[in-house]
Amino acid sequence: MQRLLASAFVVAAALPGCETARDAASSAAYELNPFGATDLSVQALSLHGPYLLAVVAGRDERMRLLAPVSDVCVRVLQPEARVRYAKSGAFGRIGRDGEACDAAGVASLEQWRDRQPRQRIESVVPRATARWEPLFRDERWIFVRGRFPLASKIGIAAGYDLVAMLPADAACSAAAERREATLEFRQAGRTPYRLLVGERSCPVEGFALPVTR
Repeated sequence: MQRLLASAFVVAAALPGCETARDAASSAAYELNPFGATDLSVQALSLHGPYLLAVVAGRDERMRLLAPVSDVCVRVLQPEARVRYAKSGAFGRIGRDGEACDAAGVASLEQWRDRQPRQRIESVVPRATARWEPLFRDERWIFVRGRFPLASKIGIAAGYDLVAMLPADAACSAAAERREATLEFRQAGRTPYRLLVGERSCPVEGFALPVTR
């Protein structure tokens, strides 16, 4: 009996370590698999013009996704809902209860950049001219649509026709009104993209494909 109890204690003590190892292996498999999927929960959902902005989080991911304002996406992305996120298409697919919503963009560019294959560090900070037209604005965000040629640096291929999401502050308001600025890309740091307007800069918070509402 004492040997059985001792064996049971050893097994119980080992379980947390086994679970940790399994979690680490699962996370590594998700990160390495270009078609991986993971369970997430919807932390918050807000409406901004033609886009839904969803904050989703789980063991393997935490990011802000932009989705079209469709009946399906509204149902799938209900706050506190448990969803399945799959690496599919341009920005992933979110599924729940047999329905799926294809993300139109991402508003967590640091995380999106860091999940891409590592590139050789460039000695010169890449810069290019971005041009756009105003699309939508509210108290929190400014959306502009145009050409953002450096978006391909983080695996976004449609830089010739993209929507950029900017904070609705003074610097970004001034940048948005110009309809043209130098776009800068950083391979490290918290802000991968900035629009440079004179001595001021405007961080690009997200990129999305154009959608119709």
